[in-house]
Amino acid sequence: MGWQNTNPSEALFSDTNLTLNDDVSKHLEYKHLLAQLLTKYNLNFLPKTYCIDDDNCQQVFAKMIYENYMVDQKYHKNIEGLKWILKPSMLNNADNIHLFNNVEELKAYYAKSQRLGGWHVIQRYITNPALIDGRKYTFRVSAVVTNYAGIFFYKNGYINISHFPFALDGFVNKKIHITNYVLDGEFSQIEQRPTQKVDNFAEIYAKMCQMVASIFKALIKAYPNYLKPSSNKIFEIFGFDFMLDDNGRLWLLEINQAPDAPTFEENKLNDILWQVFWQDILDDFVLPIALKTKQEHQYQHFTQILPAKKCYSFLSALWSRFIG
Repeated sequence: MGWQNTNPSEALFSDTNLTLNDDVSKHLEYKHLLAQLLTKYNLNFLPKTYCIDDDNCQQVFAKMIYENYMVDQKYHKNIEGLKWILKPSMLNNADNIHLFNNVEELKAYYAKSQRLGGWHVIQRYITNPALIDGRKYTFRVSAVVTNYAGIFFYKNGYINISHFPFALDGFVNKKIHITNYVLDGEFSQIEQRPTQKVDNFAEIYAKMCQMVASIFKALIKAYPNYLKPSSNKIFEIFGFDFMLDDNGRLWLLEINQAPDAPTFEENKLNDILWQVFWQDILDDFVLPIALKTKQEHQYQHFTQILPAKKCYSFLSALWSRFIG
């Protein structure tokens, strides 16, 4: 479709077309709520996760010790291959992420008076990541969620590759292990590549689609009115972060609501990914809403992982309201 001239009085698109129910969407964005949602519906997509805050930290540490550090009824401070990553639940861009070799280091961190409070997740750090050129990498692929046409997963994304060779170095250099393009307030020198250049991405993408569909089915089951159709057509973009381990298992790391599009001069993604992506968003979602077009759209660069009829059920919503 591309760019079109139109009479401004005939087009209508605003911020109200870009925001679904934030009270529900936060169960994807906030890491502790995402972990609780996936646990409720037995979706083992995240690394082993504990939800922790200032009030329950001692109970969480006791649970971690019981479940991970007791061997033959004896406490072992260090277990081979067992390390942890602590993430603030409501922050992005790798802010205040910490890595720990054992639970004693975690306990010492929580004993500090000057640390970030509030909800966090403690996750088992994946010590056997799949590597590219000896370096750790993670995936970012976007989903578009609508209240009128279903849920779509973009066919292309990108990977963030660490600047440094992977090594279990006791977490001396965080840039080995965390692949965000900004880390601790500075650029981390990662390399970015489009997913088209990843070996076997078609197979990996199929697994991603299954996982994303299962996550949204769980969210809709928990909140049946989330994607209830209305006269105001709405869509929202979410960024899904994944990684592979060296056994080929795909892990969900986190989900970002309204993700940014990180481009910088060295990565060359703007021409081969972002310009195409934003044109597809414009053609398939923005213009049909703004121009009130009714024709069927092809969504050529998206996979529809859930059709509209699977995103809302009046009976399910009514039953949910009845049982409270």
